[in-house]
Amino acid sequence: MDGNAYVDFVNGLGPITLGYGYPTVDAAVRAQLAQGIVSGLLWPVEVAAARGLVEAIPSAESVRFFKGGGEATAAAARIARAATGRHVILNAGYRGWPDTWSAGRDAAVPPDVARYTLTFTAGDLNQLERLLEENRGQVAAVFTDVPYDASLGAAYLDGAKQLAHDHGALLCFDEIVNGFRLARGGMQEHFGVIPDLACFAKGMANGMPLAAVVGRRDIMAHAATSLISITYGGEALSLAACVAVLDTYARHDVIGHLWRVGQRLMDGLNAAAAETRVPFRCLGYPPMSAMRLTLPSEQVTPAWELFLGESARRGALFRRGGLNMMTFSHQDSDVDEAVRAAGGAFQALRDAGFNANGATDPGDERGQQVGPWAGPR
Repeated sequence: MDGNAYVDFVNGLGPITLGYGYPTVDAAVRAQLAQGIVSGLLWPVEVAAARGLVEAIPSAESVRFFKGGGEATAAAARIARAATGRHVILNAGYRGWPDTWSAGRDAAVPPDVARYTLTFTAGDLNQLERLLEENRGQVAAVFTDVPYDASLGAAYLDGAKQLAHDHGALLCFDEIVNGFRLARGGMQEHFGVIPDLACFAKGMANGMPLAAVVGRRDIMAHAATSLISITYGGEALSLAACVAVLDTYARHDVIGHLWRVGQRLMDGLNAAAAETRVPFRCLGYPPMSAMRLTLPSEQVTPAWELFLGESARRGALFRRGGLNMMTFSHQDSDVDEAVRAAGGAFQALRDAGFNANGATDPGDERGQQVGPWAGPR
């Protein structure tokens, strides 16, 4: 509104992986718009998008389209229950707002629903095994992702898969944030652990509303016999955007670029914070790095408000509690400009007394710690 320009690392809360107004994606949407948006018959572009995802994602043999990530994770839970004939879901992390995931945490959801979705801590395989034993023969699936501080990886995911399969349960990965960022096929490709089901959204259409459940063909077949229906699953503009995104990833090293410029941002932010002795650390995965301010709890909110405000005033947009979402359009000069803006913000933090002299120990539980990203689904 005021003519300001920003280097943006919020990027629509994550879906923008190629860049705002990316030409080939916008052109694909315009071309499809000339043909139509929705139809009572199957658009060819829906088949093309499904084929592209099957080629790109290791676990994908069949695809079902949705509009948002929370809708996709809820549908995946229903598919898993239909496929196994069981009702209990074991979940680690944030899966969105549907009743399946928010029961017990939201007063609007009947509390009895909560007994069918039990939570465990990501990385705690002993706890997972105990829940599987306590609910032997009742668990349909284990849902998980990995913390964005990169503290867990293949060993945890493989262990969760083995435990789930030992108890006759399925393994489902939430790839809504990881997909098209850690690797084109998400954390399953990056870590080499293949789930039975997986949920994708965000980056698969560069901002157009699209999500998908993918998985083994025999499991996904149960989507056809369950009450899973959405009028806009075949909405063609988002599917055209998805095809264009997949084509761009096939023709360019998008993932390599995200890792390279993301590492440049992490290194720059950490160096600027160290220079001003502000207890800030950028950590995790370069394409989607997390940020931590280690301060006494009463200082965390004012410190973040000051940092975000001063960074924005200097032309860089970050998000507290979110991740730094890199795009294929970010260049070295953009990253360097943002680091300079953050450097000025760190100086403002130091001048306000938020410095290492008053910081807590990095392991102190009072500090702002990094956990699963509770972003919109």
